[in-house]
Amino acid sequence: MSVDQTAKSKNEFLDKFSHLNSRIETALGRHDFDCAMKIDVTRRQMLHEFTNNVVPDGDKTFFDTLEKCAADNARAITQIKLEMNRMSQASGRKIKFLHGYRKGNA
Repeated sequence: MSVDQTAKSKNEFLDKFSHLNSRIETALGRHDFDCAMKIDVTRRQMLHEFTNNVVPDGDKTFFDTLEKCAADNARAITQIKLEMNRMSQASGRKIKFLHGYRKGNA
């Protein structure tokens, strides 16, 4: 593969990878975890295939873009975990309240 072809394939890969990353964040924002998981599987498969076909050449921009996508996903996952913990605590309080209410009205 020529240098120009490698650069073009890396740019195409990064565009697709970034697009899938954005779709994952959108799905997580909608709390559509099934969709996010399916997109992530596609993205991981694409990354695996790309790295098997293109030898890393130390391209800083390429790796910086991949790291930014990874950081964006880590941030989204952290946010989702915080929301899930908050919802779990709120649900726990409501269940305790309902349990107490039932005992009081039995």
